[in-house]
Amino acid sequence: MVAMPSTIFACDVQKKIWQRIAETHNMYYVPSEDKRAQLIYGASGAGKTYILKQYHAQFIPVTTPEKTTVPVFYVAFKEFKKSTAEITRFLISELDGTTQNARASAAELDSQLVTLLRGLEVELIILDEIQNIASSYDGIEFQRIIKYFCYLIDSNKIRCSIVFAGTSSAKRLITFGRTAGKFDDDEQMSRRQMRPIEINPILPRTKNWVACCNWFIQHIGLPVLTADKHSELFDRIYLAYSEHTMSTMRDLFLRNNTRKAMNYEQLLEALFENFEKYAIGAINPFDYELLTKEQLDAYINEQEKNLRSQLLVMYFAYLKETA
Repeated sequence: MVAMPSTIFACDVQKKIWQRIAETHNMYYVPSEDKRAQLIYGASGAGKTYILKQYHAQFIPVTTPEKTTVPVFYVAFKEFKKSTAEITRFLISELDGTTQNARASAAELDSQLVTLLRGLEVELIILDEIQNIASSYDGIEFQRIIKYFCYLIDSNKIRCSIVFAGTSSAKRLITFGRTAGKFDDDEQMSRRQMRPIEINPILPRTKNWVACCNWFIQHIGLPVLTADKHSELFDRIYLAYSEHTMSTMRDLFLRNNTRKAMNYEQLLEALFENFEKYAIGAINPFDYELLTKEQLDAYINEQEKNLRSQLLVMYFAYLKETA
């Protein structure tokens, strides 16, 4: 299994995602009747795409005079796709850039895709932003899309492993057909998937939160924070993080002004400035005069309580969905 690079913050869920992607990838090398796909989902900005692209970056295409190989094929559905034909054409286009004949049959499109995947020796397909093929209603066309993905997972022609990723709406890939009662349920995607992984917000005042902050601190070259000496700063950073998850952390820390900070006083000035530029919150948590420690404590305590309750609700909902 390829080692997780230092460019990824190594909290528990990130490690789990990396390992599961690698395990799914490895199924290409160990063909079996029990090949499974993997679904990864979470809120926008939670860090899914970043992890996927980092994994993809470990397997760069190799070109020789004889051929080009693409061990990991990553593609994101930036625009809505409403049919299997549109999906297949899009995948073909992303693999070789060739515009396909608009009149090509489904069988011809499938043959083109299989030929490309085999010729490029693709081992793992990563389909990101998969919610953009999940319509808001249970319809015949979406059922066809589900069956098409099941075919790709099962196909002995390509043998590729597949990872799906998207927002919470992407869960429809594994729950379709369970509630409507009017569509054939025999092709459930859930039968061909390992247990999905959801990226949930990190809980405040936990070892994962300390590790998260210190990952960013180390990347800008300052000494790590300690829970006993910097508890208030951890909480202020958490207030900023809780608005838009990991994307906010990158906006706060991975900027020129934070990289130039020589001490924590300069870091706080940079964090204040970056929050004003990139965040959406009405209150800047790095304004110590506007937001008192008492107010901050009250917010963090309530946030922790609510998050733990939400996690329990989601866990029991998942048990109900998969029963």
